[in-house]
Formats: sequence, C-alpha cells, structure tokens
Amino acid sequence: MGDPAGVGPEVLLKSYKKARARQNLVAISDFDKIKSLADRYDVPLKKINHIDEAENFKDQLNILSLNYPRDFSPGEFDVKNAASVIESIRIGTELCLKKKVSAMVTGPINKSILRSKGFKFSGHTDYLEYLCECEKDTATMMMLNRYLKIIPLTIHEPLNQISSKIKEQVIEKKITLIISEIKKYFHSMPKIAVLGFNPHAGEDGQIGNEEILEIVPAILKFQSNNNCVVDGPFPADGFFGSKEYKNYDVTLAMYHDQALIPLKLLAFSATINFTLGLPIIRTSPGHGTGIDIAKDFKADCNSFYQAILFAGTMSSLIKQRRTSIL
Repeated sequence: MGDPAGVGPEVLLKSYKKARARQNLVAISDFDKIKSLADRYDVPLKKINHIDEAENFKDQLNILSLNYPRDFSPGEFDVKNAASVIESIRIGTELCLKKKVSAMVTGPINKSILRSKGFKFSGHTDYLEYLCECEKDTATMMMLNRYLKIIPLTIHEPLNQISSKIKEQVIEKKITLIISEIKKYFHSMPKIAVLGFNPHAGEDGQIGNEEILEIVPAILKFQSNNNCVVDGPFPADGFFGSKEYKNYDVTLAMYHDQALIPLKLLAFSATINFTLGLPIIRTSPGHGTGIDIAKDFKADCNSFYQAILFAGTMSSLIKQRRTSIL
C-alpha cells in the first residue's frame, strides 16, 4: 500500500477491481482505516489476521490487518504511521520468503518520513536486500514499460557524486547480475546496451574520461562471452533519439535521470519497477506518493495495475520452469 497519506491506498483499491479476475490479491493495511476508502470505490473487504485465512479473492479484497496508529489522511504525511509502513514491507517480504505468497507489489513511500523513525535505508531496494539477507548492492532496480527496460547504475545519488561511483568493477558486477537475471526471466542470451556518462560518451576523452578509464574496460570483459551481447558505451541522446534501444533487451544507464526521463516519456503511466537480484519477486509502480494529488482522489492506477500483472506473469513463469525441471 505504501504511505497511507499518498495515493497508495487509492491505486491499490482501483487496481484490485481491475486485476481481481486475473490475480489473487491480499493487501497489508489497517482494515478499519482503509474501509471508508474501500466503500468509496465499492470494494468489499475481508479482515484476516493470518495469510491462510484469505479466500474468495474475486469477490473481496482480503486485508491482512496491521495496526496504524493514526487515521489515513490523504495529502497529510503523519510520522506516527512510519513504523507501520516499514513493518508492512517486512511482513510482505517474509511472506514471500516463506512461499506463503508468490510475489509482492509495494506502494510508494516517503523516505524522509521513514528515516525519522530510524529507517536507515535509501529506499525499498536496499531494505529488501537487507531483509532477504542478500550481498550488499545485489538488489537492482530495473524500470520498464512495453518499450524499454532500463537499469540505472547509480540511483539516488547527487549528480556531483556520480562520477566517483562509476567504477569498472561496479559496472562489471552489475552487467554480470543483469545477464543472470535477464536469462532467468526473459531471454536465453541477453543483449545489453551500456550508456556513456558524459555528453557524446566522452568523445574519446575530450569530454571526460569515465568512459575510457571505467566503462569501456568493463564492457570489454564480456566481448568473448558467448552467453550475452554487451555493446557501448552509447551517447545517451543519440541512443534514444534514434530508437537504438529497440535493438536491445535491456539498457544500463549511468544515473537516475538518464534512465528514467526517456523511459517515462515513452509511457509514464505504464512504467513499473521490477527488482532484480532478490530471491523473491517484487514490483512497484513507477511513481511516487503523489501527495499533492492524494486529496483529489483522481490518481491514475495504471502503473500499480501493471505492476500487479507483471508480478503475476513473472511468478507464473518461474513456477512453470520449476515444474519442467522437476
């Protein structure tokens, strides 16, 4: 559900109505506090205290009830609900790890609100990495829609610090993970494009040397790998302007906005996040809390809905492959 002050509860309920014929859904929320909003959207609820109590998924949204100290007030963040938001993510992850559910779709959170209650993570991705006991920097945010799959090497970093984060070893590790995860979920031999960091991809060192010193050496490590194709570094503007991205399964960008601006221009409302590198399936909508529009109750639920469908597709795919192996 995410932060109850944002559009999370609204898009959850709207998405349930669209997705219930295709997916069995359970939401973690405060039953008493979300009920009035559910009535607004004509969504029947059932309060459950244990995941095994969930039933009749097409007729009602099962709410695994978690107490939130304060009322859900759209448009008004309340730090007193922060601990419950954090706990909801932990519970969802635990249910996935214990195979009680097949996937998790998380709603948007306000990181500064959570940090006021001791949240020591930059966001969902590294918190999930911690909960799943993965090696640090393994969990990877892949943003996607029907046009493009793209991964930012660095995520929530100030622009003046990004250059120091672009290292050959980091890029090589990220590409290795991408190859493994793309083969796992999508293709037998992934084709990966790597973007440059500087304008014109550095223009042979005339506009910065990150490409020559770090990016190119990392790409060269994969040139003799018969299990993948890794090309680049491409100048980002030309890569997207010429639609070169259509020739690749996934693109590795160097920083947040280099990745997300073209992606959201292509299909903002259909963009979602799929976390690679975890032992669980986790997706999320490609937007934030929408705190500025939460009071209007006019949020577009398509991103959350697409995140639900994609999580279901990935879950079914993994189950099919496990069955064929057995």
